[in-house]
Amino acid sequence: MGSMVLEEQDAAYEVEFRFGPGGPAILGVWAKAETTDAKFTEWPGSYGRDEAVLTLAATSNGVARPVRNWTAKDGLRVAGAL
Repeated sequence: MGSMVLEEQDAAYEVEFRFGPGGPAILGVWAKAETTDAKFTEWPGSYGRDEAVLTLAATSNGVARPVRNWTAKDGLRVAGAL
């Protein structure tokens, strides 16, 4: 997939994988976009279920913004195209 996250100073990148809407989640927060991208592409294959939801957000200056979202039903969606 390649990095779709812009590197920002003091940014945190968060990946949240929910096994179903509102269900249990795996959460990871990293300072490097590359690490986040690796987890984002790895987790669906490792933990994917039909109802799974995967989101990636970037937080900078206390403001979180969605970067991309993945579901088994809809596939990958990039922020701005959601």
